[in-house]
Amino acid sequence: MNRLPRGCANVGGGLAAAMEECKRVFLSLFERWGYHPFLPSGLQLLESSWERLPPLFRQKLIAVNSPYGEPCCLRGDITLATVAYLASHHSPEERPLRVCYSDRVYARAEKPRLSMESFQIGAELLGWERQGADAEMLFLLLRMLDAIGLEKSVLLLGDATFLAKAVSEVESSVAERIVAALRKGSLIEYSELLEEENIPDFYRKILQCIPDLHGGPEVLDEAARLWGKGAPLLSLRNIVSTLTALGYGDRIAVDLSLVRELGYYSGPIFDVYSENYGQSLGGGGRYDRLLSLCGLQGQAMGFGLDLQHVASLSRFRKRPPSVMAWFANLSPSDALQRAERLTTEGTPLEMSWCGDRASSLRSAAHRGCSSWVDLSEGSTLDLSAETDGLVLPGKEDSQC
Repeated sequence: MNRLPRGCANVGGGLAAAMEECKRVFLSLFERWGYHPFLPSGLQLLESSWERLPPLFRQKLIAVNSPYGEPCCLRGDITLATVAYLASHHSPEERPLRVCYSDRVYARAEKPRLSMESFQIGAELLGWERQGADAEMLFLLLRMLDAIGLEKSVLLLGDATFLAKAVSEVESSVAERIVAALRKGSLIEYSELLEEENIPDFYRKILQCIPDLHGGPEVLDEAARLWGKGAPLLSLRNIVSTLTALGYGDRIAVDLSLVRELGYYSGPIFDVYSENYGQSLGGGGRYDRLLSLCGLQGQAMGFGLDLQHVASLSRFRKRPPSVMAWFANLSPSDALQRAERLTTEGTPLEMSWCGDRASSLRSAAHRGCSSWVDLSEGSTLDLSAETDGLVLPGKEDSQC
């Protein structure tokens, strides 16, 4: 038995094919909009990662040593790698930097998740100073989801700044506990903290309302009335307005209780949800502070999606049936040349090198092929129409 390490998995068959198709659509779309492919290192130095990652993220890192004795971790965050790449390879005049990627990331397994590795697709837009970049990335993300068959997916939008300012007048340790309770969805603990801790009445009222500030774009108006003058919602309003004007108003929901760790994200944040799947497919947001931690000024926006989950819901999950081409005792060179002409039609093709016609037909039917071609004659049999009446040989007749 070829046993895999605990927490690891091989992916093959139709799901692997669907993942490759989704990756192709994603990279092709983003590259057309100026996003350059990025291939991150598999190992990251702990000294470069530790202080720049949120505390909860650090706990999930898988520490290893390189062959040279350097303390490292398996790649747990591609965003950090892109920011480091920008800082070391691009001058200010070359910004903004747009990158897209598809690669594995690693993290310690936490229930209910059992795997320590996942496949991620994502994009980053680093270093700009004007509005529009946020909407650009979300517009392309929605376009990609449409292209792979997730037309009913929804962006759940929030804003890390709203919560950060609401706890800005609270002692830091208490603020962390409030945010942690909200992140866990522990509303009883959250309410108790608001009642017991020393919080100015103005901010206490806002914090008490945050769990209920979810719904459509009208939630932004409700939050603005609650906050009064200076509500930190301008960036989120601009995103909602732009995506609505582009025809995506029905694909947007707002939830101001959506939480990321304070200090890492610094503006609009979002999660991606799809019909018939209750968990987030991934998400992202603004993380300007991470740029400053790397000695850079400006803004940054990015996201990452779980490719395996996305592919399992995509239109590629069911592969189109292939054509089986029987070599019919032709020479290999003649058979391959004739088969190559069929591949130009775009239908997946499988070669059959079985010794006789009946065995090849039986294999084609059992593999779910749509049709079978005799390469010597050029004749085609439509298996979807003929299989019911087709007499297939038994195993004892097979000569494959």
